[in-house]
Amino acid sequence: MFKTNSFGGWIVPAGTTIPNETKIPNFSEFGSGCIIGNVCTIGSGCKIGNDCTIGNYCKIGDVCTIGNYCKIGDVCTIGNVCTIGNRCKIGDDCTIGYGCTIGNVCTIGNDCAFGNVCTIGDDCTWLGVKIKSWLTLANVDGSGRQIKIVKSVEGEIRIEAGCFVGTLDEFIAKATQEGKLRYVSIVNAIAEHV
Repeated sequence: MFKTNSFGGWIVPAGTTIPNETKIPNFSEFGSGCIIGNVCTIGSGCKIGNDCTIGNYCKIGDVCTIGNYCKIGDVCTIGNVCTIGNRCKIGDDCTIGYGCTIGNVCTIGNDCAFGNVCTIGDDCTWLGVKIKSWLTLANVDGSGRQIKIVKSVEGEIRIEAGCFVGTLDEFIAKATQEGKLRYVSIVNAIAEHV
């Protein structure tokens, strides 16, 4: 790791590339073998692991942690106080909101947007999804299974429950047909507030 010091001086480990146009304030740390793209802004107090690549025109907020072996595409914005695990890939033109946590070995495709304070577990793949909020509930129907309620920035609500994946309306129709009226009312009430 190298650290910027209070005088703005850098000690760059072997194999790390930081172009002149990139802005890095004091007190940030970088692992060896990092490649930082052109015209990037890295926030204060960031920790970037070994062998990471950050694309061109990216903005990384203050006090962010990016794990080892990560690749962040071009024109990405990562909000303050975010944590990205090891071996993650984030595509081009993505926005990760304030306070988000992304687990290890996650892949996020191009043009994705996540709202503030989202948590994404390990080994997840999100392609082309613009998420405003997300909620996971356990054992709502008494089966012990989880249900995910995902609200897109466009306002669409998607439900993942067991083998079912679809819109809220599709979920209500299917569960009503199966006679799970209490389940429908609980999920519908929660989905309105996601």
